[in-house]
Parts: sequence; structure tokens; C-alpha cells
Amino acid sequence: MKLRHLLLAVGVTAIAGYAFAGNRPSGFTTICNENQTCSVSANTNVAFGRADHFIFKVLSGSFVCSQATFGGRTAGGVNECSVPAGSVPPQDPGDPPPTPDQGFFPGCPMPTATATVQLTQTQVVGAGQVFDGGNRRYNLSGGSQDEGQPPVFEVMDGGSVRNVIIGPLAADGIHCLGNCTLDHVWWEDIGEDAATALGPAGTVMTVNCGAAYNGSDKTFQFNGRGELHISNFFVGNAGKLVRSCGDCTGNGGPRRIFVNNVITRDVPTIVGINTNFGDVATIRNLTLNNSGTSKTKICQVYKGVVKGNGSTSALGVEFNTPNCQVSQSDVTLLPPSQMNTSACAGSCPIP
Repeated sequence: MKLRHLLLAVGVTAIAGYAFAGNRPSGFTTICNENQTCSVSANTNVAFGRADHFIFKVLSGSFVCSQATFGGRTAGGVNECSVPAGSVPPQDPGDPPPTPDQGFFPGCPMPTATATVQLTQTQVVGAGQVFDGGNRRYNLSGGSQDEGQPPVFEVMDGGSVRNVIIGPLAADGIHCLGNCTLDHVWWEDIGEDAATALGPAGTVMTVNCGAAYNGSDKTFQFNGRGELHISNFFVGNAGKLVRSCGDCTGNGGPRRIFVNNVITRDVPTIVGINTNFGDVATIRNLTLNNSGTSKTKICQVYKGVVKGNGSTSALGVEFNTPNCQVSQSDVTLLPPSQMNTSACAGSCPIP
């Protein structure tokens, strides 16, 4: 287990993407995070900093919340730009409510949306096509946990989606029907699921550089076969990072999940797999940046079922087994984060 203090570990400096008490002066309200674009009314006193250390500057209109604007920064984490309460500028009606406590993976912060696109039906990305959203925000409908919602994007075999922000009307996110790549994609709201891998055996869904926020259940759903790769990614406030389907029609396996260079915040379970179907999860360079001491389950194993044949059941947590290829040393705990290490000793039995 690695325990690193936020103020002492150089490697953590770029990782700490969440706002904590003391990241804004008393009586101030955060309007955006470091390297994001903010907008204020004329002659507004803006504070830039963190951990009770601030640089103040009077600004007007739009500006970048950055060291270049303020002439300095406070080391040890992500700085914030804040203004006196009551002077927060009005938001564009198409924008979601501000979320100053969002985190991000270093090098992959969510950009400011260049426009908001309201779709009337699922956007289909054809086989082999590359859909570049130009950092536009895309909405469709819903965004709850109701089953059966349509996807915002449906990606055919060999297709790619990049530079896209999924807005609060996230429906069922993105469906990948074969090999697909989701590169520089951010979910302001996870909706039913952020993305679902539906491809057959031999296909790979790759997720690289992005973030997803606010989901009560799964972030990534794995219903197909083949492989799911997630890297350089941040997830905040969700039930799970990824889950193999527990009770799909025609459920089975094996499925392989690879997680590398991922930061999570208040996600109780990182990966859930069905060992009876031969699923394998490989986890490296995982960082937990939780707000409390609830113990996170890193690799949770289940007994999966075919729909109509009972319910899936949780069996326990595994480390260093054929199905859960992860060691406790692969996980960095930022205080006060903790992980579950005692739910199951060795390989969990399958009833």
C-alpha cells in the first residue's frame, strides 16, 4: 500500500483535482478551476489559489484561471478562481450548474464547451468513421438510471468519438458495437451508463483521456465480450468504475478489463467481474482520492447469471489471483482514502 501526503508527494501535485475547504477565501464562491475559462462582471475582485493561500486580481469579462493570468500559483494541488459571494456572473441557459469540485486526470481536464448541441435522436458513428465533436456539449434526453434509454452516440465497428462533452441529458451515454475508441470524452453526468461495450469476442473498446461525474451506479458497462481498456481517466461520485454484466440475456464470457492511470473520487467499487464466466481484470496505477474513510473495493468478484436464471451474487474482493490481477501496491491512497483488503482471502469460492 502506498500512502502519500498531498503536500509532500510531487507526483500527487498534478493528481489532486478536487476542491477542499480552504481553496477559496471566506465569503467567496468558486467559479472555475485552474486552466479553465471564467467570466466575471466588470471590475470583479478574483482570488486564485488553494489551501488558504491566494493571489487577488481585479478582472473584467472572460479570462483563463491560470498562473499566467495571476502571476503565480499555490503548489500542492489544483488552484481555484473564486469571487465574493453575490457577484457570481449569470450562466448561459444551455450550461449545466457549476461544479467547482470536479476532478480530472492530469493532462485531461474537461474543456469549456464550445457550443451545446441538442440532439433529437441518437448520433450514429459509422464503421471506421472518426467523429470529432470539437469540444461541443451533446445532450439527448433523460439521464436517469431508467433502463432502456437510447444512447447519445452509437459507434459502429472501428468507429471513434473524440473531443466530445456529454451533457446532463446523457440518456445511456455511448454504445460501442465493436472495436471503438473514445478519446478525450467527458461526461458531465453519467446518466444510465457513461458507455457500454457491446462488441463480440475479439473486439476492444478503448477509453483514453477524459472524466465522468455523478452516477449512482456503473460508469462503464461491459455487456459484450472481448476487452475494455480504460486509461488516463477520472471518475467522481459514481457506484462503480466498470462492471461486467451480472444478468444479461445470453450472458457469459470471458471478458478482459484493463485499468491503468485512473483516479477515482468516492467510487465504492472500482471493477466488478464475473469469475464464473472467466472474466479477468488487470489494474495498475490506480489512485483513490476519496472524501471519507469508507473502504473502496478494488476488484470485486461476482457470480454472473443468464437473465431469467436467478440473480447475480457478490462473492468478495480478490488481490493477486488469476481473475483479479492487481496488488495492493498498485493502489495509491490519498488521505483519508482506504481500500477493502479483507473481504476475501485469496480466490473467492464460486457456489
